[in-house]
Amino acid sequence: MSTDMQDNQDTSPGSASVNNGNGGNNAPNNQIPGHPSFRRQRASRACETCHARKVRCDAASLGVPCTNCVAFSIECKIPAPKRKKTGSKKETDSERDSYAETNASPVARSDTFPPREAPYPNQFAPDKIGINTSSGMPQTEMSEAYAAQQQVNNGTYTQYMKPKFARAPIKEAGRVAYLGESSNLSLLVQDRHGTTDVVHYPLPENVRGARARINELDNVEIDILHQRGAFLLPPRALCDELVDAYFQWIAPVVPVINRTKFMRRYRDPKNPPSLLLLQAILLAGSRVCNNPQLMDANGSTTPAAMTFYKRAKALYDANYEDDRVTIVQSLILMGWYWEGPEGKSAQELGLVTFVQADVAADVTKNVFYWSRVAVIVAQGSGMHRRLVMIGGNSTFSPSLTLCNSVEGSQLSRADKRLWKRIWWTLFTRDRSVAVALGRPCCINIEDSDVEMISAEDFLDDEPDRPAEYQPDPIHVHFFLNYVKLCEIMGLVLAQQYSVASKRKPNAIDLTHSDMALADWLQNCPPEVKWEPQRHHFWSALLHANY
Repeated sequence: MSTDMQDNQDTSPGSASVNNGNGGNNAPNNQIPGHPSFRRQRASRACETCHARKVRCDAASLGVPCTNCVAFSIECKIPAPKRKKTGSKKETDSERDSYAETNASPVARSDTFPPREAPYPNQFAPDKIGINTSSGMPQTEMSEAYAAQQQVNNGTYTQYMKPKFARAPIKEAGRVAYLGESSNLSLLVQDRHGTTDVVHYPLPENVRGARARINELDNVEIDILHQRGAFLLPPRALCDELVDAYFQWIAPVVPVINRTKFMRRYRDPKNPPSLLLLQAILLAGSRVCNNPQLMDANGSTTPAAMTFYKRAKALYDANYEDDRVTIVQSLILMGWYWEGPEGKSAQELGLVTFVQADVAADVTKNVFYWSRVAVIVAQGSGMHRRLVMIGGNSTFSPSLTLCNSVEGSQLSRADKRLWKRIWWTLFTRDRSVAVALGRPCCINIEDSDVEMISAEDFLDDEPDRPAEYQPDPIHVHFFLNYVKLCEIMGLVLAQQYSVASKRKPNAIDLTHSDMALADWLQNCPPEVKWEPQRHHFWSALLHANY
């Protein structure tokens, strides 16, 4: 990784451009609005492109070219009418072509950056999609090594029946499995070992991601990661600036990274940080960094953010990372890239239209999706539950006793505090996104027994060394009061905006919500209380949420 961060000027985001001889426009001159020879020709049916993609076409009402073809600089063609069928039952070539076009699957937008030059690359022509062929048959044979690995993987859960797993303390915060009390496997483990309070278990060694088995990745996966530039980083100076911007403006809202620990590895070329997490940090940092190298001709950093987003997403899709804490951290930060309909950014759409566009955007491309995925992974590791572990060594002994606190595990105090910060960050994201987009909450606080976060949880000191970066009191006060405000958000959503509440409106609930907000404002500490005479960014942001 250290090599990638040295000389990489050609791979820095926002440095590439495209010129296909017509300003990037593939449509003929008479179909370019504003051109002297531009004219619209009425059509009686949908154009070929809209018909193949199965989207609405306005060529019949507005004329040629249609709006979709104008937006993507595509030549707008109206297909020739079908021939009338004769008495012969033999299909004509044109009829077969028309059938293939009608039944072709819609083609997704090209995932490359900069924007594509043609709507359909040759290898993805509409009539070449969804073809029945023997080449499409799945493989039915596997190598002996793969079969042996599958046999080991299939026995993963049965390993929890063994004492060394069922009663072992957790040593790595990112390698934890959670088995809730109602789980069938959990009931079997409790019945066999008499363990009633433990719900967290260390993951077996065979459960490892692609980073741990990088040599086992097939050529297709490796090629995809290389084509996405997933292993590339911008020049070191720009990388440093993006990381600093992240910790200054993003981390106070989502305090999910131990800065001292991260920066120690960031400066160490022999033990670098997770590449997935680093790409996600660069993505979030690019949203608040003013470096001209990140900006396009319009002064927007969206293309740069898209580059980092696609790199991080490629690593996540390849299951490259195996540390679950790192995966949750990265998923939270990937929500900092929002894509509107057809890939248009906020600068292209305008502020008001962008807000409307994000609501209508594909739910796999915005903060709502990524925050929900992060919650799912966190709950799968049991971050919503207190760590209840056995003291002593990792082998079973009748003398071992259960400890109903995180202090009983073998995790460092910094890891335990980080675990708690991540969970309450997910809680705030869940409530904030639900309010912003008018969608239901995902986290039910009654399913969690994690203690309320406190100022002490922001300390990253370790037993052998003090933290290099001490928490900013303003940032700490901001987040603590943000959590309290999000608790009230959840109550308001449940009592005033849920489907059930509309059937039985209750004025008392509204009064209680109003009183809770008033109490929050009255007890807001002066460090982050907004006052027109002496306000700062964090007090203003907190008051805006209020």
